[in-house]
Amino acid sequence: MSETAGPSFCPNCGAKLKPGAKFCTSCGYDLTQFNARSQQQPTQGAGQRQSNQQHVSQPNLKVEAAKNYSTNYFSWLWDSIKHPSQTDLSVNQFFGATSFVISALLIGLISMVGLYRIIDAISSFESDLGSLFSEVDGTSSSDTAASVSQPSGSGFSLFLKIFIIALIFTAMFVLIGWLVRRYMIGDEKETYLGFATRLAGYTNFSLIFLALALVFVALLNALAGGALLFIFLSLSVTTFSIGYSYTILEFKQTRGMDKIYALLIALIADSFLTMILMSIVGASIL
Repeated sequence: MSETAGPSFCPNCGAKLKPGAKFCTSCGYDLTQFNARSQQQPTQGAGQRQSNQQHVSQPNLKVEAAKNYSTNYFSWLWDSIKHPSQTDLSVNQFFGATSFVISALLIGLISMVGLYRIIDAISSFESDLGSLFSEVDGTSSSDTAASVSQPSGSGFSLFLKIFIIALIFTAMFVLIGWLVRRYMIGDEKETYLGFATRLAGYTNFSLIFLALALVFVALLNALAGGALLFIFLSLSVTTFSIGYSYTILEFKQTRGMDKIYALLIALIADSFLTMILMSIVGASIL
């Protein structure tokens, strides 16, 4: 049937062809080769389309894994915010690390935006003060207005520094808390990532305070934004402190140091760590 089905006109010279002709009576063109090619091309096209469809239908495993991880993480995040003390700990052990990365990102953004807002406010105040003095004694405003020192580097570099510092702080706090829980009060089954996820589950609510602090410091004027920034940062620190203490004290101790003394040692170690780290990195920010 494929041999008899052919073109009505010669593809070479355009002469009219008889049905089922194998050669053109005008130019002698071999129609069997043309028919074979015309049948092969649709077959190849269908095969290519099928191959493309199979290729498209196969999901990207990395993309699917990322989607599943993000979906499960945000579901766990929301549940932990609603019921912090009932946090599900049988989840991916990297959920806690993800929460702390988000927290460090927010802290970096808050610090960057807040610092530049403060510098702008001080510069504006000094400019107004210089204008006032120039009107009074006739001096130039540039002579009376002192220049405000700008932070070294670009805004992104400042954000990156604070982000890394916040990650280091959090990692060290988690390390101290984990060491105290595991070796001082006897929770031998606790792992570092497990402790981080436990702590994050109890303190994820602080992310809301950090997000609000970022919004208000960016949208409000320097005075109002600074006041609200202080309030929300204080709430965030308080939430983290409560969760940090609860993470250590919740363990049903059977041996080792008394939990209250273990927590006191952890808090003292965190205080010394904070002072040391702040003294090291303080000069690198400004």
